[in-house]
Amino acid sequence: MAKKEISVFIQQWLAGDEPSFGEILEFYYPRLLASSLRMVPIREDAEELVMNAMLKIWQYRHRMSEVRQFDNYLFGILRQQVVTLSRKRVMLIQNIEELPLADLGTVAHPEFALAEVLSRYRAALDKLSPKQREVFLALREHDQSRKETAERTGMSIHTVNSHMNTALKILRQEMKEYPEALVGILVGSSFFQ
Repeated sequence: MAKKEISVFIQQWLAGDEPSFGEILEFYYPRLLASSLRMVPIREDAEELVMNAMLKIWQYRHRMSEVRQFDNYLFGILRQQVVTLSRKRVMLIQNIEELPLADLGTVAHPEFALAEVLSRYRAALDKLSPKQREVFLALREHDQSRKETAERTGMSIHTVNSHMNTALKILRQEMKEYPEALVGILVGSSFFQ
């Protein structure tokens, strides 16, 4: 099916023709799955992420009229799904008493390492300007969209993007000694609060 044809199905679906969504799913599923498999090694997880992305599109179809590039929007949702899965895996907690001693690794006191990372993260947040911090926390902690953050703060989306990019540069610089922690921050900083 050509790109032009899928645009017709998208318009029909947005106009209320629900069966057209089947054509959209059939067109995008293989593309999304291929993309997902590049980011997630387990096929079942990749398939679930694709279905979650398609479900989000279905649930938020009332917003689709605002979307200019459906492909970019859909693949953006897939990336968010991958991030959510990564966040869950990073935050997976096991009871240390249930682990075999050999699996605990070489860090004698992991709580000290975590305390140090948390301290460095908080210090990095303190280096952000009040607006940078507000934007960063809104996007990462409260899962707001850039548009929602712009509306709530009275900033333009361009200003929100600028504050977020600057905040991420500062955090990357401050957390460069902790690459694993940096991934957690970039994925979603709620892990560190």
